[in-house]
Amino acid sequence: MSTIVLNPSPASSNRAIRNRKSSNLRLTPRGHLLARLAVIASLSILLLSAYSALSGATAGAEENSLPSNYLKVSVKPGDTLWSIAAEIDPSGDRRELVDELMRINNLKSPRLESGEKIYLPTR
Repeated sequence: MSTIVLNPSPASSNRAIRNRKSSNLRLTPRGHLLARLAVIASLSILLLSAYSALSGATAGAEENSLPSNYLKVSVKPGDTLWSIAAEIDPSGDRRELVDELMRINNLKSPRLESGEKIYLPTR
């Protein structure tokens, strides 16, 4: 097995450097400014979305969207949506009230846990 080693002369390497084409893309001062602004805007959006996700800013918006005729209460041990509906309207149809409570509080099931905060309509 043989190895061939090529040592270019200094003159030929200088010619190779001079013959390389430079890039045709050149940014003007305005282009540099726009590129910087795009980076700053992207980072600002990223930071603001991370802040709002961590601070729970969307949860506060949902709370404020409820009408003023709702009361926020803490669930006691043994409370169910059915028992709460019976306390709110003892003579009415509890099925509709339980459906309303589930919709208002974004509940997927009628199960409640002690200490959980829910909204009740004030009737």
